[in-house]
Amino acid sequence: MSGRTFIQNPGPTNIPERILRAMARPAVDFGTEDFGLLLGSSLKTLNQYMANSGPLIGYTSTGHGAWEATVTNMFDVGASVLLCDSGHFSHRWGEMCEAHGLDVQWFETSWQRGVDPDALRDALSAESGAKIQGVLVAHTETSTGVTSDLAAIRDVLDDLDHSALLVVDSIASFGCAPLDVDELGVDACLAVSQKGLMMPVGLAFSGISERAVEAAYANPRRRFYWDWRRRLEVEGYRTFCGTPPIHHIFGLNEALSMFEEEGGIHAVTNRHRRLATAVRVAVQAWSSAGAIEFNAVNEHERSDSVTCVRVGPEYDADQVIEVARDKYNLTMGKGIGPLAGSAFRIGHLGDLNVPMILGALGAIETSLRTCRIPIGGGGLEAAAEELSDVSS
Repeated sequence: MSGRTFIQNPGPTNIPERILRAMARPAVDFGTEDFGLLLGSSLKTLNQYMANSGPLIGYTSTGHGAWEATVTNMFDVGASVLLCDSGHFSHRWGEMCEAHGLDVQWFETSWQRGVDPDALRDALSAESGAKIQGVLVAHTETSTGVTSDLAAIRDVLDDLDHSALLVVDSIASFGCAPLDVDELGVDACLAVSQKGLMMPVGLAFSGISERAVEAAYANPRRRFYWDWRRRLEVEGYRTFCGTPPIHHIFGLNEALSMFEEEGGIHAVTNRHRRLATAVRVAVQAWSSAGAIEFNAVNEHERSDSVTCVRVGPEYDADQVIEVARDKYNLTMGKGIGPLAGSAFRIGHLGDLNVPMILGALGAIETSLRTCRIPIGGGGLEAAAEELSDVSS
């Protein structure tokens, strides 16, 4: 098929040519001063983008590695944690916690809404809530397109004067939505390379607070590879607890340079908000025919990273995905778990601009029409108006 495939998955995302070229070079001696400076400056910049004054820990892993590192460093076997179960990935995180012997209190949010602060207050105020040592939440749940209000969660903990550590999975939101770790009182913020950072899979990070560091040092649980102490107490080039991922660091440095050229993290998140809004107005127009709808019920909780679209029970979302991929050269995410076959997910994060998002929306609309799913008119026009200088 001629032309390029449009990657509208919620991860891995498009990898810019600049990053691919930066990584396509011979290996270097990671013990040199030059590489140490490159590694140190990259992690420092990334930490600044998180607005985190504590340490940043890097892992050669997927996001699951960051989950496991957090669990094994911050909480001992038997510790009680409140797991905000908002979708497929947060649920798997809870299952990991159980596998590591934690006492998981499941806080259900449904797959269509974010964390309800009032319900969270009730859960933490209950007798069982007093013993909770950690509140674990996905900022944006990739499987549902729902974003929870971290400031509201922080307010609940502060109002109750609750000592629980706040652990945030920002895997689908970092680099796509505003995030200030220090201001929000986040004790561990988890991120990965293959989403907002526009890189291949293989790097994960935890930006951690001094409270989190203290918890890790006080934790008697045995651990090795994930042990933050080993990573915080050694020479800079060994912070990955072994040979550092040299070529991924080259790519990370280039990604951060691209962020700087765009105007910094705020400019990057503003671009994501603008492109996401265009996607949402298009989906809103299509939904007027009654055959599709947003999965996220509340408008203010619709993610700037991924939009999950549900189709009516008489239609097949997987067919839409297959037609888009096989006929129109565009890939999207499938519905997961209860949403399997009934939803498709439009990723709008990473290396994207206005022509790319308009082209993607055109292909999605064409796919919906090919599958004979009734849609309202004016979706593309609404997106173009949203992105035009006139509307801004």
